[in-house]
Amino acid sequence: MKSPRTLDTRQLQAFEMLVSTGSFTGAAKKLFITQSAVSHSIKNLEESIGCKLLAKQGKKAVPTEAGERLLHSARSWLGEMEKLCDELDGFDRFGAGRLRLGASPKGCQFLLPPILDQFKLQNPRCRFEVHAGDTPRCLEMLRAGEIDIGITLEPIKENSIEFRPWFQDELKVVLPVGHPWSGKTILNQPDVLKENFILYNRESYTFRIIFDFLRHENIHLPSYLELSSVEATKELVKAGVGIGILADWTVVNEVKNGELTTASLSRRKLTRTWGLSSYRGRLLNPAEDAFARIGEEVGCKWMLNRNI
Repeated sequence: MKSPRTLDTRQLQAFEMLVSTGSFTGAAKKLFITQSAVSHSIKNLEESIGCKLLAKQGKKAVPTEAGERLLHSARSWLGEMEKLCDELDGFDRFGAGRLRLGASPKGCQFLLPPILDQFKLQNPRCRFEVHAGDTPRCLEMLRAGEIDIGITLEPIKENSIEFRPWFQDELKVVLPVGHPWSGKTILNQPDVLKENFILYNRESYTFRIIFDFLRHENIHLPSYLELSSVEATKELVKAGVGIGILADWTVVNEVKNGELTTASLSRRKLTRTWGLSSYRGRLLNPAEDAFARIGEEVGCKWMLNRNI
């Protein structure tokens, strides 16, 4: 039984480059080696295969029939090896060579694009999988191993989750223009009793944050409507169905256009903390760590620019 032949990658590269350039001088320049090194590689490759691979055509080196057969396979194999090396380089620099990220629909729409723009400039080879979901859903995906990191609100009583805070936003009362409360900056309990409120649905973290805040401020909402859509909330407020409690950055355009106005619920700001969640005890790989740092920097700047 014959022992298997082994082909040297550098010899195949020299052969492919020699055919491409047509000369030992050209191949040597392209490969940044000496002409004698190219000649030595070709000689060893022909001895290893057991046949002549090149012939002279004037001053040019051209492949023989056997050389043509080898050239076709060599180019395909070298291309695959280059692709594999790129991917393995991604493993070294970016852990798994990909980043599985969870974020809320609004986060995907507004916050994620500027973060990804900056991240891709610094880490162009990292591949992304983005899964849209609110904070409870992102935490579920983290625990199930479906995502690696998530842009979420600060988790409440989640011992299995590690959280890196990025920035805070403020939740404000959103009013139609011309409402009696327009122009006020602080509301009180008698004011609140007069209105119907439109809130995030009770499964959301924002609903919990709002009610914890109201309980602390001794403010009771006599009635409210729950919605999971920020856009629908804004339209209902414009129509006079009720007043909303939304993040101020979600109504920047409407306030600028004179369609809505905002007010604060009390002297103490109603805020949420945004940041990056990951599974506790799991070290972030280089890609995730870079995303965390860029996200904090870009997210803070973005929030400052979005403030009313």
